[in-house]
Amino acid sequence: MIKVYYLSKTNSGRTAMRWLENHNLEYVDRKITKKNPIKVHEIKKILALAENGFDDLINARTKKFQALEINENECSTEYLIGILIQNPSVIKLPIIIDEKKIVIGFNEREIRCFLSKEYRRTQLLDSGSYYLEE
Repeated sequence: MIKVYYLSKTNSGRTAMRWLENHNLEYVDRKITKKNPIKVHEIKKILALAENGFDDLINARTKKFQALEINENECSTEYLIGILIQNPSVIKLPIIIDEKKIVIGFNEREIRCFLSKEYRRTQLLDSGSYYLEE
């Protein structure tokens, strides 16, 4: 099952969920709040699928992260996980994830990985942007 992690104040989470709905993909939404923060096991699952680990997950350009004056390369995994739990605004969102795939941030091209190969192939054939050589 696809899960979408998002903060309520961001449009990109709603855009990702709308895209999934428009493509008839079932998902579970996971709104990150102070009362229901992201959990350690959730971050570890995300990190396991993220190609570049914390580099993919942390939005180092945010004022909040810069104010923390953290050097990611000198911190333990557990410490950085704690930072993400306490400061969810430094997490790149939305995170769209299933058991094998992950997309961090809404990107219409990348999110297509959740569509079946048959569906993607049919769309390409119907659009005329793909042809089979005989």
